[in-house]
Amino acid sequence: MDPLASINPYVSLKGNTQLGDVYQKLPPGSTRFLRYKGVQQSPNSPEQLLVFEFETHEISSVKSQYSALSYTWGHPIINDFKDDMSHAVICDGRRMPIGLNLNDALQHIYVESDISPTLLWVDAICINQSDLAERASQVTLMTSIYSNTSNVVVWLGKDDDDAREAHAMLSEYTPALQAIMEDIVLDNPNIPVIAGMFNVYDDKDVHERYNITQKPMDSWKALVRFLSRRWFSRIWIVQEMVFNPSHLICSGPLRFDWADLDCFVSLVFGAQWHGLNFHGLEKETSQIARIFTFHREIRISGSDFANQDPRAALLSTEEKVYDYAQSYLLSSAFLEATDPRDRVYALSAFVFSYGAKLNVKPLWLKADYTLQTTEAMLRTAQVLLWKTRSLDMLSHVPDLSDRQQSDLPSWMPHFHVPGAVASVETLLEMHQGQKYHAGRLSSTSLAHSDIYLHLDSPGNELSTQGYLLDTVEEVIHFDSGFLSTLEVCTKLPVRYANGQSPVEVLWRTLIGGRTDTEFPAPEETAVDFAKFAKAGLIGIALQALGVTDRDTLMRLISILNDIGTQCPHPSIPTVDEFTEILGNVMGDMDGTVRMLTELHTSSSYRTMISPTHWGRKGKAVIRTSKGYLGLSPHSTEAGDEVWLFKGANLFHVLRKADDGPRNKVLLGEGYVHGFMEGEALGLDGMSYSPVTIK
Repeated sequence: MDPLASINPYVSLKGNTQLGDVYQKLPPGSTRFLRYKGVQQSPNSPEQLLVFEFETHEISSVKSQYSALSYTWGHPIINDFKDDMSHAVICDGRRMPIGLNLNDALQHIYVESDISPTLLWVDAICINQSDLAERASQVTLMTSIYSNTSNVVVWLGKDDDDAREAHAMLSEYTPALQAIMEDIVLDNPNIPVIAGMFNVYDDKDVHERYNITQKPMDSWKALVRFLSRRWFSRIWIVQEMVFNPSHLICSGPLRFDWADLDCFVSLVFGAQWHGLNFHGLEKETSQIARIFTFHREIRISGSDFANQDPRAALLSTEEKVYDYAQSYLLSSAFLEATDPRDRVYALSAFVFSYGAKLNVKPLWLKADYTLQTTEAMLRTAQVLLWKTRSLDMLSHVPDLSDRQQSDLPSWMPHFHVPGAVASVETLLEMHQGQKYHAGRLSSTSLAHSDIYLHLDSPGNELSTQGYLLDTVEEVIHFDSGFLSTLEVCTKLPVRYANGQSPVEVLWRTLIGGRTDTEFPAPEETAVDFAKFAKAGLIGIALQALGVTDRDTLMRLISILNDIGTQCPHPSIPTVDEFTEILGNVMGDMDGTVRMLTELHTSSSYRTMISPTHWGRKGKAVIRTSKGYLGLSPHSTEAGDEVWLFKGANLFHVLRKADDGPRNKVLLGEGYVHGFMEGEALGLDGMSYSPVTIK
């Protein structure tokens, strides 16, 4: 029995209706197609049933002679829709139940439009969903099915007000965007066209010059809702779209072009999307941008993947293939899959395609729907850890307080949980895994990790070699307030391990040591931190004055006094300087509001720390027993341990398990200021010892 049959309505229905005589065994390399025969009046309703006959062909023998349907099971818009499968088609003389969205798609293709392909491939009908072996074998043919079809008919659902508004906007914007890009290239031939170069939302000059009608917010929201339809976020559609460039995208009678959609999202959403107030649709706008970015990246991956990543020169040909596989398994984890195992199976085509380019035949888990989800995930992790010899995967483990109940060990990312991996704001992503090299002396050298997986044990533990750098003495969560964060400066040594002052150590730690373009961050970044600190301190003072909170005001003055006495720094005003600033603020409140707004919007420092602190479960600031400052998972507590694993790019925070001194639970990745470029390897007495992560 399929362990996840309950999520696939076609499994139980086809099993119950006993269509075994319709689904004859398929020869190797073959699949079923639907040949349209017409319509038949349903005896029990006014509905007309579409009539098909099954034909079995080797895919290569009918190349370009059939169409393939791309759609979503369930409702095209509603996520928790319970499909009663009350619609049906006739196949080989037998009534076959189908869902609402598939019925709408087939009715449109054969009754409401002139698409009407003679042969059509539809996964829910052409694959016997009750036969686990057939399902698995047909998954391996997906690439061939979609690459050999004459075209892919994409069904987004029926047209509605959102679809019509989106179609109207795109019809007007597409030629305007083409003209804008041509003008930019003409004026700046050596500068690539990127998001942010122009504003098609509210720039009147742009609208007048390119004859665009300025759209109200309701129109933009309608476009967001349309691009949030479930089809866009499904993992299987990546393969369906990439392996065949001919797409007919339908929403009822409306037609859309993928290239136009991609151009619009990349140039318009990227420029203005996050700056607009969509009142509850912020998550959707971010998701749209990620979806189209992923499609774009995987389209150009192949031979370009290695060229885009400076680490490629350090990897063997085989390691490049598995590094590619891990990269896209992690980056696709935000996409949706009805069956969680398809998060692995749906990427196999891309892994094998890239392997073929490098003349490597990779090991990858074959589609097997008899496997439990956890087993499929563990086997995939085993291959990636074994072949990459890298522990970067551990950076994508959700915070301990945010993990769903699972049989997976603590070191294992939750690939099978929708959004779990994608929600993790990793330090590696800040640097694309290129700039930290805590476990090796140089970024241009490659050091492999010692990894052993105990897949023969009930706990599936991971053993490696590690060095215990220090234990955590204090944890400061960013939501406890800026004063708590600033106060840590007074608890650090006057001169840090690398000679820097406590305030500099703090501002560098808060941004993970980097700017958006440089690592380590240049000295002038302190100017941005000074603006950030000034705005934060003024805000705290004004709020305290507004509610007559004397304790907060006294604490603020005390912390500034302690910093001025113990570790003065130009970024932090003295008590006298802040008193003068506050006096000026009270004398010109309107000017102060403008100043704070400007500081808030212009400070790049605020943007740099947002992934670290303002995510769903942002990193916490930690101070260790030896006086080191760093970042750690949100769930870190005093007494937890900061470890450097052999060959790892960064540190990891572990908690002692209950069943032995060497057994640990992984909380997640960590940053320790002053030790991210191999400095720990030169410490006196530094040596690795065995550690097991449960």
